[in-house]
Amino acid sequence: MRLTPVLLVAAVLSGGGLAGLGIGYFARRHRDHPASHALSMMAIPPGLAGLCAAGTVVAPRSPISGVLLAASAGLLFLAPAYFLLFTLVYTGHGAVLTRRRRRALVAVYAVVGGVAVLETVTFSGIPVRTVNGLTLPVVASQGPSAIWPLLFAYPPILVSLGLLARFLISSRNIFRRQTAVILLAVLVTLVGNIAFQAGFSPHPGLNLTSVFFSVEAGLIALALFRYDFLSVEPLAPDIVLEEMDDPVMILDESARLIDANPAGLRLLDGESPVGTPIRRVLPGLLDAVRDGEEHVLEDGTVSTDGGEAKMYDLNKTPIRDQYDREQGYVLVLRDITLQKQRERTLASLQSVSQRFLSAETPEEVLEIAVNTVDELLEYPYAGTMMYDEGANALQSAVFTDALADAYRRGDVPENPVVEPGDSDVWQVFESGEPRCGAPIEASDTQLPVDIGGSLLYPLGDHGVLGISAGPDHDGFTEDDCRFADTLATTTENALDRVEKERALRESRELLEMRSEQLRFFNSALRHDLLNGLMVVQGHVDRLDGLVEGEAADRVATIDEWTDDLARMAQEVRSVTRTVAGEDDSDLGAVDLESILAEKAAKFRQGHDNLTVTVKTDSLPAVRADNLLGSVVENLFQNAVEHNDSEAPTVTASASVDSGAVTLRIADNGPGIDDDQKTAIFEEAVTSESSGSVGFGLYFVRVMLDRYGGDVWFEDRADGNRGAVAVVELPTADEAA
Repeated sequence: MRLTPVLLVAAVLSGGGLAGLGIGYFARRHRDHPASHALSMMAIPPGLAGLCAAGTVVAPRSPISGVLLAASAGLLFLAPAYFLLFTLVYTGHGAVLTRRRRRALVAVYAVVGGVAVLETVTFSGIPVRTVNGLTLPVVASQGPSAIWPLLFAYPPILVSLGLLARFLISSRNIFRRQTAVILLAVLVTLVGNIAFQAGFSPHPGLNLTSVFFSVEAGLIALALFRYDFLSVEPLAPDIVLEEMDDPVMILDESARLIDANPAGLRLLDGESPVGTPIRRVLPGLLDAVRDGEEHVLEDGTVSTDGGEAKMYDLNKTPIRDQYDREQGYVLVLRDITLQKQRERTLASLQSVSQRFLSAETPEEVLEIAVNTVDELLEYPYAGTMMYDEGANALQSAVFTDALADAYRRGDVPENPVVEPGDSDVWQVFESGEPRCGAPIEASDTQLPVDIGGSLLYPLGDHGVLGISAGPDHDGFTEDDCRFADTLATTTENALDRVEKERALRESRELLEMRSEQLRFFNSALRHDLLNGLMVVQGHVDRLDGLVEGEAADRVATIDEWTDDLARMAQEVRSVTRTVAGEDDSDLGAVDLESILAEKAAKFRQGHDNLTVTVKTDSLPAVRADNLLGSVVENLFQNAVEHNDSEAPTVTASASVDSGAVTLRIADNGPGIDDDQKTAIFEEAVTSESSGSVGFGLYFVRVMLDRYGGDVWFEDRADGNRGAVAVVELPTADEAA
């Protein structure tokens, strides 16, 4: 069978048509891609148009050739619309395509295609011409009918070309080769159509635009679906930072190495295993990324000068396409080896703080500080000088072994002394400002060896800490200064603590001595006082039946004062033991109600014009001891003693609430000023009316503290003159 021009053209048109339909079907099968629908609709209409054109070539004089020709012309107008939709989605502008806008755009071009169909059908007597062995109908468009199709077809194509070109040169576009393929496919179609419109065709009725559209759709499909791996490799100037000290690696979605910067290649021993799974070249790296941990390179890979394996902090950043799909990720490895070394050093310095807590003398504190410099910071020359207030000078205290040996072997005194002056050590001590790194200015008679640059840090009022590394040291870093500052501050705090504890021990020893003396004098005083009172009481008892009249009254007064002095001696003993923490007698249940009745009766009998009233309702027992009666009696005595009324009254009332008994003892005296309501319970407060020292109320407060209660004064609630002593006592059940 001979291949004629008719068969060749028909085969090309049919092949292009079938390819377009196949591409449309293939694109619909890949609906996970955001641009698949637009690509499918961009390929199907040209494919159908190609088949219609092939039918026209095979049967140019058939009655349906005009219909096929019109259908081909109308279908081709849909391709630019769907191409614009595809471009908007592909370049990341899909958000502007609402459903209404998409339908409106397609509808406009469907109308334009319909007009083209009607125009072709309405041509009467379409001529059929034979040129170069091809016989095809020829639609001769003239005037506006020849221009308006171009005005609708080219704008969406040109807009799409502009978007693709901008997307191609965009710095965030990691699909440059893919975009370049799509641009090439579009230009092929555009050039082919322009050539046909300009008359470059083997036959004036042969329009190969449908074939070009099919080729374009095929190339786009290959770029999107077959060669998608091209989209993972970004251009080096955009993402791989050549000058970064940190290793940077580009991995695809399968964790294969795509590219790396020079630092990353150095990490891989200079190799460039592009396409190799990263697990093979850096085992454990992906596990560290997944777990959010640091990555330590295996032994033998890369290490610091000291042989310590390097440690990296991993930062993973996804690479996303214009559809927000993750196509790979950028992995940055930040070297944190020195940071971890600093953290370990700081942690060790913190552990030194625990060792300082066990030190009991300044010498022990300084030993710990100097050993820390020698062992942890690894500086051989370190020492401390302590201030001697008597000599007004800095005396040598504790040195490292290396520095102490240098002093012993040198021609300088083994125990140097720094006196006030312009020396660096004294200036640091006096000013409280450290010196970091500069050599110490001193003569050969002061330093036995060349110690190079030094760190000098004040230890408050205690002295100075000096650190040196020797003449061959490269100099101190900011971290060195920070570590030394931390050590100096911790050492100063430890010296402060030791000094305070020493002062506290001395204070406690002095207090214990004074307490022992107080107990002795108190015991002797009470013994002699009570013995003397017993003698006085014996004579009073003998005189009681021998005298009458005024003399009898005086004997009675002596008898009362004797009892009061004996009671006060007992109270002083109780207060002394309570304040000294020596009262180990147990507290128990005490009947407050009976005590109130007893003390009220005593005061009624002892004062003719006094009215004493007790108002209680079945009070529970309170937690106290046998001195609670003295507490109540002192409060009654205070209410009576300072009462200037012609008819003095004392009213005692009690209530129970929330596990406590509240006792109120009110009088009708002058009351108490607000600024005295608290001070009146202090020691040695003198009564203006009686001139006596107010031991009674001090005794009351001390005993209430022992009972776990409280006492205070307040004004009378009824507005009358007078004061109210309020006492709170825990009930025996609540205390238990």
